[in-house]
Parts: sequence; C-alpha cells; structure tokens
Amino acid sequence: MDYPMHPDLKVGNKFPDFELPDQDGKAQRLSKLIRGFPTVLIFSRGYY
Repeated sequence: MDYPMHPDLKVGNKFPDFELPDQDGKAQRLSKLIRGFPTVLIFSRGYY
C-alpha cells in the first residue's frame, strides 16, 4: 500500500508541538524534550 506523506511534513518545516504520555504515564511535551536541538522522531507500532 502506498501512503502519501502529508504536505506539511517536509524537510525544513517545523513539526507541531504535541504532548504524549511516556512509559510511566506522565505527559511529556515535544518542545520540552528536544530543547531546540536537532531531533529525529521515530514512530512504531507494537511492543518490543
């Protein structure tokens, strides 16, 4: 299956700030975690 990339997700664009629970259930905000450093986000399905 071919899933096209959302047009906003391009090199150089800012990623939206969001908040998700960490492994302990505590909410973590992206902007606080990266603190302005270059960052790579990886999303995967399932448990390892």
